[in-house]
Amino acid sequence: MATPDPSLAGAHAVALTGLAGAYRPRPVTPLMPWRYPGRLVKPYVITARGRAWDDEMVEKVRAFAAQQLEFDDAMGALGLAVVVLHLGANSTHLVVQSWAKDFQSRLSMFSGLDANDLRPAPLGVAPSIWELEVLSHERASYVTHILNAEVDVASWLDDALDTRPQPKHDGIGIPSGT
Repeated sequence: MATPDPSLAGAHAVALTGLAGAYRPRPVTPLMPWRYPGRLVKPYVITARGRAWDDEMVEKVRAFAAQQLEFDDAMGALGLAVVVLHLGANSTHLVVQSWAKDFQSRLSMFSGLDANDLRPAPLGVAPSIWELEVLSHERASYVTHILNAEVDVASWLDDALDTRPQPKHDGIGIPSGT
């Protein structure tokens, strides 16, 4: 076990240890891009253990996110965006990020009990550790395919994060189911 820094002793050290012990990665599922006139969106779903999503839920979120994306467009968005639906253990979160002019992005967050209950997240709320995994990937993808390239939108769309568990093969080519 690592030696704790003395400045983070006591309650802080206990809190960090508790977080480290409770953390579990969550699968990130990329969806097919959403195409609108003048806008391309890379949607994702993150699921906590025991949570499931379906096409109906995604369509509700898509319609909800479209309203935010229209506002972002009016505020100077450049037509490329990322939407993250996060089905947490006890709540649902939606992150809408649009790339904007001057190397900026617009970030809006919504939360609720489920996809039918989304409302603006309280002031000061930031993306969770799982949502930040997607946003970090998307920042790197934007720099690589848009800013450092010749605006290769097709490559940007293809560069999606996918952390779903992959089936293990037993050497015969048949998934083992584990």
